[in-house]
Amino acid sequence: MHRGITVLALAVVAAGIGAGVGGATPSGKNGLISFRRYFNDDQTNGALFKIRPDGTGEKQITFPAADELDTNENWSPNGSQLVYEHITPTTDQIYIVGVDGSNPHPVFSCPGDDSCLGAGDPSWSPNGQWIAFELVKGPVEDDFAADVSIWEVQPDGTGLHQVTHPVGFHQSEDSEPQWSPDGSRLVFERDTFGRSGGSAIWTASSTDGGDLQRVSPPGVNGSDHPDWSPDGRWIVFRTGNEAPGAPKLYVAHPDGTGLHTLLQVPAHKGNLLSYSFSPDGTQLVFATAPGFGPDGRADVYIGRLDSQERLSGVTPLTRTNDWESSPRWGTAPLDG
Repeated sequence: MHRGITVLALAVVAAGIGAGVGGATPSGKNGLISFRRYFNDDQTNGALFKIRPDGTGEKQITFPAADELDTNENWSPNGSQLVYEHITPTTDQIYIVGVDGSNPHPVFSCPGDDSCLGAGDPSWSPNGQWIAFELVKGPVEDDFAADVSIWEVQPDGTGLHQVTHPVGFHQSEDSEPQWSPDGSRLVFERDTFGRSGGSAIWTASSTDGGDLQRVSPPGVNGSDHPDWSPDGRWIVFRTGNEAPGAPKLYVAHPDGTGLHTLLQVPAHKGNLLSYSFSPDGTQLVFATAPGFGPDGRADVYIGRLDSQERLSGVTPLTRTNDWESSPRWGTAPLDG
């Protein structure tokens, strides 16, 4: 049995949610899936691709230079565009591109100085009017940036404003925002530093960052691109792969109750990476390493949430020698 399949056979466990849970894309008809493929072992060069859920029709969307990386994408509400992080040798930028690869252009550009050292992990609001992302400001002291917070900007580059704020100088960093289905709140990862520090999942008002609510309980190490279900009842997130124990994918209510394990990889056998529920909420696309390629490289898989609320029928979506992860399931037509 292949090592990637071995990990998956042991990873799927019961979930405390039904098949109606959705994820990082708007609810609706299942469309194309996007993902990022690295072109080198250093993971400094890579592009965005799209593929049908049955594994056919793979096409490259972006074409970065040999020293650039396109990653951490999210679909527009109507499935016609992707917003993503465009990484160059000097800085990170927020870009938009058509699902057909047309008109890649910057929405927000960083000069690479203390006013903006980088910008990444963008996501589109449900009404299509705003893009939330993390912005890094200097100066950097002892490897800590002065301010890593959630900001918002309109798709035409106007209206830039800060949403969340650090709890203290060099005390916290906010990243990886996703919008609630009604657009009123953002879920994000907050890393805090010090004796009681660690990573956790929080929600806050999408307007001013107020009304903070912790989702992941202490000790869980909530991490990595949390997402809302389309009905707003659940938030999905995972533990940090560097945390003690087996890597797990969790769901919980926005108030932190109802915590359940959805996926689990045995300790020291592999890592969970990124994930997205299908727009109709009946399937899950996720990446895990090792996959089918050499040297522990990741692949993307799809599983179905069955009537017993378990993930079943797990099959590979990619099966290459490259590293593929960051899958996002959108509503773009399958013939797109």
